[in-house]
Amino acid sequence: MTDSPVIHWFRRDLRLTDNLALREALKTRQPVIPLFIVDPALRRGEKFGLPRLKFMLDGLSALDDLLREYGTRLLVRHGDPREMLPALVDQTGATAVYFNRDYTPYAARRENVLKDRLRVPFIGCDDAMLHPPDTIKTKGEGKPYTVYTPYRNQWFELPKPAPAMGVIEGKRFHTLEGVENSGVPTLAELGFSATIPVPTAGELVARKRLVEFTSGAIFTYAEDRNRLIPNPFDEPPPQGTSYLSPYLRMGMISPRQMFDAAKQAWNHAETSAQRHSVEVWMSELAWREFYMGILYHFPQVYHTSFRPEFEKVEWRSDADDFQRWSNGQTGFPIIDAAMRQMNAIGWMHNRARMIVASFMTKDLLLHWRMGENDFMQKLIDGDPAANNGGWQWAAGTGTDAQPYFRIFNPVSQSQKFDPRGEYIRYWIPELRDVPDKHIHAPHEMAIPPTGYPPPMVDHAWARQRTLDAFKAVKQETDSGKY
Repeated sequence: MTDSPVIHWFRRDLRLTDNLALREALKTRQPVIPLFIVDPALRRGEKFGLPRLKFMLDGLSALDDLLREYGTRLLVRHGDPREMLPALVDQTGATAVYFNRDYTPYAARRENVLKDRLRVPFIGCDDAMLHPPDTIKTKGEGKPYTVYTPYRNQWFELPKPAPAMGVIEGKRFHTLEGVENSGVPTLAELGFSATIPVPTAGELVARKRLVEFTSGAIFTYAEDRNRLIPNPFDEPPPQGTSYLSPYLRMGMISPRQMFDAAKQAWNHAETSAQRHSVEVWMSELAWREFYMGILYHFPQVYHTSFRPEFEKVEWRSDADDFQRWSNGQTGFPIIDAAMRQMNAIGWMHNRARMIVASFMTKDLLLHWRMGENDFMQKLIDGDPAANNGGWQWAAGTGTDAQPYFRIFNPVSQSQKFDPRGEYIRYWIPELRDVPDKHIHAPHEMAIPPTGYPPPMVDHAWARQRTLDAFKAVKQETDSGKY
């Protein structure tokens, strides 16, 4: 066994179990340096999110605690990875760098630069997806799918890789003796004074939540998934969804672990309804990978509409309207409750995300990019591909998007998904004394509640405005002008 080390570069894979690149590094039987680089890009730009940064730092601390059990620590460096990695290779004499691929445009560009700069093997593994982007193509022409249903069908047909649940035998980590290590920074050390409430991070918590979900709530997921839960990170976790999205986003759990646990639940299901619920939850993993593939194959969607003709829509850019939406002051209780929830805890239910995105793009006719950025700044689980895909779906501008003429009525959505107003009352204290019959439209009361604004827009009028705006573009497109 040689004493020359290899490096495992942690990024979106903050766990030791079922970590493909880490396992490959450990298989060399060379000392493995566990590395994380705090890239300045993590904390700048219009899509930077402080809650997500806090959750990531907590996850790094949890990873560092686990590494101590193996006689090492997480090596943390600050700077541009394109400079820091080659320097660390030279400093330590490392003979290879292992990493798990990230399919976002920025990460792909960074990896391409490192392939040229590093003078040692730069070995990437496909860890973040069950089926990497190039593995699912249309059967006739071999092109990327741009419609979800046929993608999902092929996704389910393919065999799924099994998770490797332990850290491999013969493990050996570098002790980091003599290697400068600043350790996992705090928010304050990175220059942020805010106190951000986030759920407990780390792979141990993620695995516990997965076990709890797949042994119980997954069997009623199909009927409960649209329940609007005030705080999903309570203990024990409430019924509804798995609430694992932040952990999957940071790689504190792998998609293989999640799919395998769901498959075992399917095998133990007692009724066809339970099996259907498990399959519906599995489909959420397919949606995630569909959007990751879209961003990989069509990176332009990060900056423009997938259907470019809809850039011609006369989108508004009213800053006051946007702030009222962003702060939860629209006068539509379901919208305001959802936005206040995200502002407070960095999370929002998927159903609520669809409702507020439809309202911003269709009722206010604000460009979807404004909402996309707002979500990325606030969501713990903010993922570039899923967030972009969700916003373009709601706006009607994306691949396999909701048709532009389907516009959510916020009052109807409120009545359907929060019928007793429990979610609304939790997040809007001004409405806690409003009776059930008025909770979805308190402005209709003879004496509206004090301190809560009236609706900022008439939905019927706004709906027609949006239909007219999209129809104008469609007519011009059909005529060949665009």
